[in-house]
Amino acid sequence: MQALAGLLERYRPSLYAAAIATLRNRDDALDAVQETCMTALLKLGSLRDPAAVGGWLHAVLRNTCLTRLRSRREVPHERVDPLPLTGVPAPDDALDRLVDGELVWAALDALSTDDRETVMLRYFSRCRSYEQIACITGAPVGTVRSRLHRSRALLSHALQRTVIGTAFSHAELERTRRNIWEQFYAELHDAPVPGTYRDTYASDVEVTDSVGHWQGVKDWSAHEREAIGLGVRARVQGVVVSRDLTIIEIDFLNPESASDHCPPRSTFVHHLEAGRSRRLDIHYV
Repeated sequence: MQALAGLLERYRPSLYAAAIATLRNRDDALDAVQETCMTALLKLGSLRDPAAVGGWLHAVLRNTCLTRLRSRREVPHERVDPLPLTGVPAPDDALDRLVDGELVWAALDALSTDDRETVMLRYFSRCRSYEQIACITGAPVGTVRSRLHRSRALLSHALQRTVIGTAFSHAELERTRRNIWEQFYAELHDAPVPGTYRDTYASDVEVTDSVGHWQGVKDWSAHEREAIGLGVRARVQGVVVSRDLTIIEIDFLNPESASDHCPPRSTFVHHLEAGRSRRLDIHYV
C-alpha cells in the first residue's frame, strides 16, 4: 500500500496537468484525477508489468476525461473505447487480486451503506454508468454522482493515513514550492522588475496560453509585468507538485480600469528543469 501511495503521489501532478489540458475546468479535472486514483486503488495490484503503470494511469484518466466531455456533449462523435488494461482482470475477478485487499475493504466497510453500494456497483459490477446505478439504487443520477465523489475522497484520505511518512515528505515539498511562488508574486506586485524572475524561470522558458506564445524570460516577464503594472493581482489558491512539475492554481483580481484583462481563474503548469520553469502552459478554467 505504501508503494501504491508513492506511485499516486508521483503521477498525480502529470495526471492533473493532462486533465486540465483536456477538460479546461478545475473542478472537473480534480474529479477526473480522483476517479483515476480510485481505479488505481482498486485494480493497480493486478497490473503485471510495473513499468507500464504510467501509461495505464494516463489511459484510465483519458477514458475518464472523454466520458466527462461526452456527457457535456463536447465530443458527441468520439466513442470512448475500452481501456487497454493488459493484465488487468475483469471486475468480477478484481477482489482476489487487490493491493492489500483487506485494507481496501476495511475502508469500504467504513462508508455508509448507500455509499458503499454505489462504489461496489461502479467498480465491481457490469452496471457502471451513472444511469444504471441510479436505476438499481433508486437514487437520482445527481445523488449517484455525489455519493461517488464523497466516497472517493474518503477512501483517498484512508489511503493517505496508511503512509504518513510519504504524505508528510510530499506535503513538505508542496509547502516549500508554494512559499516560493507566493513570495514571487508578493515581490512582483511590490516591484514588477525583470530580476524577480531570475530564480524561478529558465532564461529560455517557453510560455503558451490559449491566445499567445512567449519565448524567453525577457519576453514573458515583459508581458506579465505589463498586467501587474495595470493593477492585476495574482492569488495562489493551490499548488500540486512532483519532481519535475509544479502546478499552480491562480485567481486573478483585475482593477476596475481593466476589469476584463485576465480571466478570473487559471492553472499554470510549470515543467521544471534544474529546479526552474523551462516550459509554462497556462489554462483558463
